[in-house]
Amino acid sequence: MLVRDIDRKLDMRLVLRVRQNTEFFSAIADIRTKLPVFIYGKNGESWMSTYFPRDSRNSKIDMLLSRFRAAEKEDSFVVDTRINNVKDLAVINKLIHLPSFIVNRSDMSGGFINIYSRFHSSQADAVSSLLAEYTADGMNSRVDWLGPSPGITSIMDLINSEYPISLITYDLPMNGDEESIRSILSGDVMAEASNSLADDGSFSAVLYSGTPIHGNVEGISPVSPEDGIYCMVMRNSFLTMVRDKANQQHIMRTRFFIKPSGEKLQITVFLPSASIYEYYSIIFEIARKTENRVSVRHLLPYTHDVWNFV
Repeated sequence: MLVRDIDRKLDMRLVLRVRQNTEFFSAIADIRTKLPVFIYGKNGESWMSTYFPRDSRNSKIDMLLSRFRAAEKEDSFVVDTRINNVKDLAVINKLIHLPSFIVNRSDMSGGFINIYSRFHSSQADAVSSLLAEYTADGMNSRVDWLGPSPGITSIMDLINSEYPISLITYDLPMNGDEESIRSILSGDVMAEASNSLADDGSFSAVLYSGTPIHGNVEGISPVSPEDGIYCMVMRNSFLTMVRDKANQQHIMRTRFFIKPSGEKLQITVFLPSASIYEYYSIIFEIARKTENRVSVRHLLPYTHDVWNFV
């Protein structure tokens, strides 16, 4: 199975803008440049990293970076803030726990965080209910788009037009972590990571299957079986260690796919080109520590041609 086979399986798109009267949001309210944002989990809490490109610096931004103790990276400065204890941002945490809901990317501009996401239309009522509950205040939250999704490939084209992205594909031996879903991961399937906010080392994914999944399989629940869409909770100690290390080093990942490759898992990760070798180093650092035999298949800049083999 290739990504183009699942391109529009999640057929709905939501673009949501939210803000809160916090010190950080107030400090960036006058910044009109789009600042990339990465939402991730840490110790069971939702956090976001806001990236300030080096070429966007001026005296005001320098003061802001110092005030919020920004971490310095090769191409940017990063400010971390917790989001799940802020009322007007709680909708983000609620949405990403819905079945099939995936945040494609996020950015910050004009004091708002913009969330671009996809989900399956079977969850439309649940999404609508949350939006009705949390976006009634048009001053701090608003829906910019709720309708058909353009699909994964078009979204990745758009992201790449805003900042260069690359991909890395590598093979990882299966281990006992996947025992309960090993039979599923040997078929015509692909999983797309949806969120990793759990503090037990697991992460959630949308599982796309070319054939129906019959019976009760631990860790698998249906979203739209007729469309071959399921939710999956997966545990893999290697992937968890890579994820945690990448989060610590403020490495944004824009998409993350897993599919079977014989007795191995094939992992494809899309991320900003400036971070690709740092992420590559993390993979092999963890591989050495865990004595895993990891082999890299692809490491290259994004073009639309990648959909012929990913």
